Amino acid sequence: MVPAILAQENPALVLREVVLALITFGIAVGIALVVNFFLQRVVSVFTRRTATTLDDRLVSAVRMPLVLFILVVGAYLALLHIDFLGPYQAPIRNATIVLVIFTIASLVNRVVGALVTWYGEEMATRTKTDIDEKLLPILRRVAFAVVWGMALIIALDRLHINISPLVAGLGISGLAVALALQPTLSNFFAGTYILTDGSIRPGDFIQLDSGVMGEVKEIGWRTTKIQTPENNLVIIPNNKLADAVVTNYFHPTKEMNAVVSCGVSYESDLERVEKVALEVAERIQKSHPSAVPTWTPVFRFREFGDSNITFIVVLRAIDRGSTFALVHEFIKALHRRFAQEGIVINYPARTLYFADGKALQVQVREARPVPASQREDPPRG
Repeated sequence: MVPAILAQENPALVLREVVLALITFGIAVGIALVVNFFLQRVVSVFTRRTATTLDDRLVSAVRMPLVLFILVVGAYLALLHIDFLGPYQAPIRNATIVLVIFTIASLVNRVVGALVTWYGEEMATRTKTDIDEKLLPILRRVAFAVVWGMALIIALDRLHINISPLVAGLGISGLAVALALQPTLSNFFAGTYILTDGSIRPGDFIQLDSGVMGEVKEIGWRTTKIQTPENNLVIIPNNKLADAVVTNYFHPTKEMNAVVSCGVSYESDLERVEKVALEVAERIQKSHPSAVPTWTPVFRFREFGDSNITFIVVLRAIDRGSTFALVHEFIKALHRRFAQEGIVINYPARTLYFADGKALQVQVREARPVPASQREDPPRG
């Protein structure tokens, strides 16, 4: 077809058109080389001086697609100078548009890849969890598939190829995949929500409304792992954790109050009881390694109990795990000091009244085991 058209054209005119086309394409090549040199030699000099490598990666990502775009547009403009290709202008234009579409898709894909790589190497390593490193490759593949899939659909539509069956098939396939992956996707998005919300992080000590309690070891893309005080590992699906009522003992601060309840007899001097208890509490609060030394202990009487006037002492530990050691030392010290001061902590007592008017007061004590040497053998026979 082309030789037949050339036979009908003026050779001098054809030569002139070809020369103009070559000149146009040559100019495009020159512009592409200048842009490539500018990005590679000039811009990169400035980007190396910045504190981040993101700009270096972005310049490297856009350089080749931009050069290719200039060459494609230059080739198309060059072909416009050749009049004998007039019958082929529509296919040439469509082919050029398709190449431009794929060039833009390549540009977007490379930019996304540069952003993901930069975040994975410089930002994700600074986080406390490795979910970033697990998610980034998946997100990059998803972005790659979406970008090139959209580019292919647009290109086919530009070529006047009916894409309705393809789109319908993709929709049905996507629906089937979504239904099959619904639990997995639910856990995935729940884990992403938990991490981005920041209310629960690896290392936090939490308690769920179900009673599960422990340190968060890992928040994965599907499950969260909690190590209990009994040194067991509880694995909870992220969607269950996202819907649970969670108490985080590390927020807003790790410091936690330790409340100790006690009681003294009704005959005690309450002013003296308060003074002695606060002296013990302040000494423990300042000296114990599990306590917050700047905290001032709080003493409050609470109620008239059955056998004692009850009170509480509020201490503060550096974290939840330290409250046990702090309370342990305080109870020992307070018991010892009360014994020295003669302050009595009564046993629970009950007064029994009999029909003859006599009353008997009974103290309720814990049952203690009888030593083997004092036990009597049961009668035999």
